[in-house]
Amino acid sequence: MTIQELYIKLKELRVPEDRYYLHGLYGSTNDDDKLSLTIRKGTYSVEYEVYFKERGEKHSIRIFTNEDDACQYFYKRLKEK
Repeated sequence: MTIQELYIKLKELRVPEDRYYLHGLYGSTNDDDKLSLTIRKGTYSVEYEVYFKERGEKHSIRIFTNEDDACQYFYKRLKEK
């Protein structure tokens, strides 16, 4: 699953866009107080970071090297809520 496909699935579930942040591409315009997925350059490859940001601090950080794994994890976390 790609970030775009994840966004489409979240729209189908009618998850409000203000509850998540997808690297500034989809969802909310900022990552404060919501589940977030960002892409960053890692030491050896691209990394996908999933976290919950509260009061300016990241919590429950999970880092993936595969976009599909990161998106699946993100989807499960939001679907549980």
